[in-house]
This record gives sequence, structure tokens and C-alpha cells, in this order.
Amino acid sequence: MRLRRLPITILKAGVLTAGLAVTAFLSAFVTMSLVLAAQEVTVPDLVGRRTLEADAIAARHGLLIKIEGSRYDPEIEHDHVVTQSPAAGSTLKSHRSVRLWLSRGRRQRSIPALEGMSVRTARLALDQSGVLFRRMIEVDDVAPEGVVLVQHPAPGETEDVGEGVSFIVSRGPIGFTRIMPDLIGLKAEDILERLNAAGLKVADIRYRPYAGIEIGTILRQTPSAGHPVNPRSSVSIELSSVSQ
Repeated sequence: MRLRRLPITILKAGVLTAGLAVTAFLSAFVTMSLVLAAQEVTVPDLVGRRTLEADAIAARHGLLIKIEGSRYDPEIEHDHVVTQSPAAGSTLKSHRSVRLWLSRGRRQRSIPALEGMSVRTARLALDQSGVLFRRMIEVDDVAPEGVVLVQHPAPGETEDVGEGVSFIVSRGPIGFTRIMPDLIGLKAEDILERLNAAGLKVADIRYRPYAGIEIGTILRQTPSAGHPVNPRSSVSIELSSVSQ
């Protein structure tokens, strides 16, 4: 009876061994396939490509793409790849994704209307609009001092403001020209009010001890007598003080 069962036992053992061998073979085959499938590939350069084109190029290298976002760029066209990660030339396991960011093109900026504003208000308006201030040129004009007369570029929507916005600003009216009077020997207390009334501002007063001269007498003046002056001219005088 036992002899009859022996071939059956041997057959079962053979089937079991064959099954184990097939399982091991399949396991090794799957493992090898996964290893081969995950081989490293060189990441292609996708910058400047449209999404469909970038996807096709990545696929030829065994890679996928993933759009992560977008950003403004003055050089790359709208909806083209502006940057990628990993960078071109680096290595990546096949079937992995290359992360992409697309260009939104140039940023549109709105240049505010500045003419008629004071320089301070105009500068604040530029800051709030995110536009750079370039430079300011002052000219004589009937407009009040410090008022923006002309701006460049003109107000409105623009893609590029270059180096920023420039102003032409009024220095105010020149007014009439006078001839500087001779102040030497006069008392300062008598002449200062008259100078102010004429629109001339005394910017600097100095004192110098001088024997024999009454205190407060004008010893020197700038500009000198006979020099043409206007309301923007600054006057300096030197007065006598107590002799030491």
C-alpha cells in the first residue's frame, strides 16, 4: 500500500518544486523589470517650450511632467516653460516627473498720472504702483515750485517702464530781476526787513569784531552791490560785533 502511494508523493513533490521554481522565476523577472524600468536618464532642456512640446520631449526620455505654477518673466513668452526642476543635464529615475513653471509673460504695470502733483505725492504714487522713479529735472515755470509739469513715460498700462519714470518739475516763477543794493555801513536791523520785502532771503549772517564800528553794522555782503539778483538769490552779510 505504501509502495503504491510513493509515486503520488513523488509527483506532488515535483509539482511543488516546479511551482516554487516558477514563482522564483516570475519574482526575479518582475524585480529585474522594475530595476530596468527605474534606470536613470538625463533630464532634457524644456525651458522655452510649450506644455505639449515639453510633455512629448520628456516622454521620449522616459519622463513625465508636472506643472507647478506660473510666474512673470520679461523674456519667456506666455504659456512657455520658464523654469524646471531638476535642471536640464541632471539625472532622474525614469517615469519620474520633471516639475515645470510656466511664464505669464511680461508684468503689466499701470503708470499713474503724475502731472500737477507735488514731487512728494508723485513719488508716493509711483511706489504704490510698483514703478521705479528715475530722475527729476527742474525748470523755471509759472507753476508753483515743486509741481510736476511733465512725466515720461506717459500714464497708462505698459509692459515695460525701462529704468523708471522721469519728471520735469517747476522751480517756480523767476520773478523780476533787481540790482543788489550797497548794504555796507548800514544797520542790519534797518535793512533786513527791506530785503525780505523785496523777495530776497538772507541765508547767512556772520559776526566779526571790529573796533570803532557800531555793533550790528554791515561790514561785508554777498552778492556785491550792483550784482543782478532775483527772489531765488541768497544773500549773506557780515556784521560788526563787540571788539575783543
